Amino acid sequence: MDRQDGPPQAGLAGAPYELWFGFAASLVPQALAAVLGGYGRIITILPIAATVSIVDLAAVAVAGLQLRDDRRAGRATHWLVWATLVAAGVWLLYALYFGVVYLMVQVLCINQLCRGALR
Repeated sequence: MDRQDGPPQAGLAGAPYELWFGFAASLVPQALAAVLGGYGRIITILPIAATVSIVDLAAVAVAGLQLRDDRRAGRATHWLVWATLVAAGVWLLYALYFGVVYLMVQVLCINQLCRGALR
């Protein structure tokens, strides 16, 4: 890996528009949570939750590709990459946690509905 001598570059002089769109997309769950009253309201509306998750995954992919390019070129990473990863990561971790809990309840038959009534 070739490193340049001297101070690192400032990253991207102007961040690519894809990165700006990714950052804006990663803020969608936070805006919806503020409007709807929390992540719990978003996750209960499945079409919205699925759409937000897909958009967040796309934002993470864009930020990840930019991070990889910056690392390969030996440039400093733009702050927008980190902001996108953090903003998208919060929702994705919540959705992943909720999904795992939901699957555990269904697979392990934890709730009363799958066992039937106790007599």
